[in-house]
Amino acid sequence: MFVAIFESDRFHVSVRRTLIYKFQNDIFEDKVYSFNLFSVSTNSRSYRTTCHQYKINFQFGTKVTCVGNDLVSCAIPQYTPMSMLRAPGFDIDYLVGK
Repeated sequence: MFVAIFESDRFHVSVRRTLIYKFQNDIFEDKVYSFNLFSVSTNSRSYRTTCHQYKINFQFGTKVTCVGNDLVSCAIPQYTPMSMLRAPGFDIDYLVGK
């Protein structure tokens, strides 16, 4: 699973364990990709990586194309400070806090 950024919004992207072999050599960190032939579903289960209402699911027929980094400004990773993770009231429904 990974997080995709679309026009400053973050989406959870899921690749089933049985399909990892198909995409593991095609997707790398700090690259920009175009996805075709995927499904979209609600992002309502446990261990969500984003607060977005929907997530993208790769399928066997999903096509991934690298389109070059110059099309999108560099996404700077956002890390949640440890103090926030340990704070009372932290939303534990997500793997990543905002």
